[in-house]
Amino acid sequence: MTWNFERVAGPYKGRTSGLAWDGKAMLFSAVTEERVLRYDPKSGKAEDWRRWTGRVNGLAMAADGSVYGAQEGGRRVIRFMPDGSAVPVTEFLDGRRHNQPTDVAVDGKGRVWIADAYNAQAPYGPPTAPMLDHASVLRNDPAGPGMYRLVRVTHDTAGPRAVLLSADESTLYVADGDIDRGDVCQLFAYAVTPYGSVSPAKALVTFTAADRGIEGMCLDREGNIIACAGWKKSGAGPMIYVISPQGTITDAHPAPADMPMRCAFGDAGLDSLYVTAGDGGLYRAQRIGRSGVRR
Repeated sequence: MTWNFERVAGPYKGRTSGLAWDGKAMLFSAVTEERVLRYDPKSGKAEDWRRWTGRVNGLAMAADGSVYGAQEGGRRVIRFMPDGSAVPVTEFLDGRRHNQPTDVAVDGKGRVWIADAYNAQAPYGPPTAPMLDHASVLRNDPAGPGMYRLVRVTHDTAGPRAVLLSADESTLYVADGDIDRGDVCQLFAYAVTPYGSVSPAKALVTFTAADRGIEGMCLDREGNIIACAGWKKSGAGPMIYVISPQGTITDAHPAPADMPMRCAFGDAGLDSLYVTAGDGGLYRAQRIGRSGVRR
């Protein structure tokens, strides 16, 4: 089946990213414009949801309706509150400030999983706190009302770009590697224990040296990984892949624009796939024969 994408919002200045379905509308980030917008499929309009977001990239919706954002510019993860304010979660690992998060995922226990990458664009402010000597998946664990404890989860990643949990939260998927830094781009799977520790990585997909790896992922109802990857510069080009939990690429579709960033299912039946991209657009493909997971 061909996936027919239409641009439903934008283009905005710079890349769009984020993506989180709030039950009625799709939240997405215009990173360079420092805005999180909300696209209402009923009205067909995208309006500001939050401004001055500090270059928020990945977005995640928690079970209680809270929204978390990976704030690249501020080197932290923030929680958007219902009153319009935003509060940071813990950003210090063993007394040192972490890197520039690109993506977040929230599990059923309220733990916030973070892809803590190195990024080409510098954060805000003077470089008073050096980057860590590793780029890993981190996790903020609730430690009381409004309090979190930051722990390191992976020790074998070069530069995680995206994180995703399986529907039963027993597997952590990590898109690792930044082609611009010369990394090998791979999709890893880790078994997650009930206490949050993970097994050694299993490489599900390894991309060629010419291919920009996965930048964003979501799950379909069958447990497959829908992944945004590639670019026009080299390799297979900008693509949306369907990858089985075992690591088999079962389907591939051309992305609607160069450098696809994030993807998420939305609309009433979670049967439309939304994609953000490097051209600043928000795209949607309806009735693609797949649907998303209701967590």
